[in-house]
Amino acid sequence: MVNPFEYVSILVSIILGLGITQLLSAFSDLLYNYRKVKFYWPHSFWIVFILFLHIQDWFITYQLRDKQVWNLPELSFVLFYPITLFMVAKMLLPTNESEERNDMKSFYFSQYPILFLITSLSIISSLVFNYYFLHVTALQQVPLFLFLAAMIYLPIKKVDNELIHKILAVAIVALSLVSVVIEKDFWVIK
Repeated sequence: MVNPFEYVSILVSIILGLGITQLLSAFSDLLYNYRKVKFYWPHSFWIVFILFLHIQDWFITYQLRDKQVWNLPELSFVLFYPITLFMVAKMLLPTNESEERNDMKSFYFSQYPILFLITSLSIISSLVFNYYFLHVTALQQVPLFLFLAAMIYLPIKKVDNELIHKILAVAIVALSLVSVVIEKDFWVIK
């Protein structure tokens, strides 16, 4: 018999799997046409970061394994984060044959405002999830609040300064790596 967590986690896993599939297949398409594509490393860092977030959410969801009772609002809320991650994954890489499809720098700068705003929704969802389900205090989530501020500020102010975007790309990947090292016990499924 399937317990409530297993039932919920199946749907979460499907949505996360769709996002990972989107990232890997779209990036593979770019690699297949690598002679035509002008890659842009900050954009590639974002791809790695969003892939990391998909995997991280799978790990975090496992922390809910002892929750025995689920209601529709809780399930909907838990699904919101992987849904927003899927949306970001879908929008992060080109899917049509436009000229912009071959220039990742141009594609990134045309997409970043909506990507960052959807990422903001993900961050807000994460903050509430951490507080409600994992009992993480607001103070412990200060880095997420700072990331949220950047994700809202840059598209609203239309910041197209390439250096700022490069610094942000390096920061998100570096901080992700640091979090894996610092919280190495978290990255174990028991």
